[in-house]
Amino acid sequence: MKNLRLTFGVAALAIGSFAAFSFAPANTVNEDATGIFYRNSDGSMGDAYDPVSHPCSPSQQVCAQEYDLDTQLPTGQGIIRGVKD
Repeated sequence: MKNLRLTFGVAALAIGSFAAFSFAPANTVNEDATGIFYRNSDGSMGDAYDPVSHPCSPSQQVCAQEYDLDTQLPTGQGIIRGVKD
């Protein structure tokens, strides 16, 4: 009886471990990765936004904005108006 209980315990542990890894996410890369970058004069993504070294002086034009890192296109979110100093 003791051997049977031990066998069931080991089997349950093995099945539990297998199940845990079977349902774990296979891809840990964030599909919706975005970031704030300076906007080049042609509207393309520039350098990473660094408000300490290069703040945006007040202006109506777009200084920096959020871009999708996969497509490098603006998301329309996180717009910072001004001119890069």
